[in-house]
Amino acid sequence: MDFLAEYGQADRRYEKIVRFAGYLLLATLVLGSVYWLFFRNWQEERRVSQFLTLLEQQQYEEAYGLWGCSLQDPCRFYPYDKFLEDWGPQSPMAPVRSYNVGRSYEQHSGVIVLVQVNGHSISNLWVEKDTKVISFSPY
Repeated sequence: MDFLAEYGQADRRYEKIVRFAGYLLLATLVLGSVYWLFFRNWQEERRVSQFLTLLEQQQYEEAYGLWGCSLQDPCRFYPYDKFLEDWGPQSPMAPVRSYNVGRSYEQHSGVIVLVQVNGHSISNLWVEKDTKVISFSPY
């Protein structure tokens, strides 16, 4: 009698395990897809947002530092005075009152981030994946 009472129990346990594994796989695929679509460039977008916040607060030396440069060790092809021409208080888009970090696109070793400052589109910014250094987009 005990043998007949347990008949089919193993099959039901196996079905539960297979069903659970299927749901787990489906959930992993959905969450992985959401991450890939919306959050894969989150660090680079945040870096650009940090840069624009520094410009908004008129902390130009710190913003210049996010380009991988400093006043003590300026960039060879982008000195601080040129940076101020592009981003400083006398630049065409100054002062930065509002900004919008838009979509981002992965390209080779970096990410292109689309940016609007004071409601106007500006040149796309490039963020290196490894170092998080910002520059103008080469594309």
